[in-house]
Amino acid sequence: MRRKFSPIEIAIGVLIAIGLLMSLKALFIPIIVLGAIFLLYKLPPSRWKKTTIRRGPERGKTKNAKFRVINGNKDHSSDDYPKYH
Repeated sequence: MRRKFSPIEIAIGVLIAIGLLMSLKALFIPIIVLGAIFLLYKLPPSRWKKTTIRRGPERGKTKNAKFRVINGNKDHSSDDYPKYH
């Protein structure tokens, strides 16, 4: 069965709540800040974004590069050794 509260019990409960709020008034902002930090730790903003399903890489956007040798202007004699080897 559901118990109904009498008006005196409600008044006492309200006065207790007001007393607790007044005593916690100095700690109200730090409690809110720490609560926000805890919530951001448990639910980081990266989870807020809606996830989209990727269907795979789209073809046609990437180009295969062909490797080419560019001839330089330096003399190519077989007697020369590399400088740093």
